[in-house]
Amino acid sequence: MEEVISFLTVLIVAVVIAGGIGTMYATGLRLWARSTAAEQEGHGFMGARIASVACFVVVLFALWLMIPLFH
Repeated sequence: MEEVISFLTVLIVAVVIAGGIGTMYATGLRLWARSTAAEQEGHGFMGARIASVACFVVVLFALWLMIPLFH
């Protein structure tokens, strides 16, 4: 029974982490597109671009932490 609980715990954590990383990446892409559209309209607002880069940094950092675990 303990093995089943451990397996389910690892499964749930992995799904939540993968979903969080996917959400951050999608948010970064959406913010990047928003900042590009704002630039084309002549607005100089860089907040969306900065936030998108922050999202990409979080995703890259998460991947950097995870990849050594698989080698």
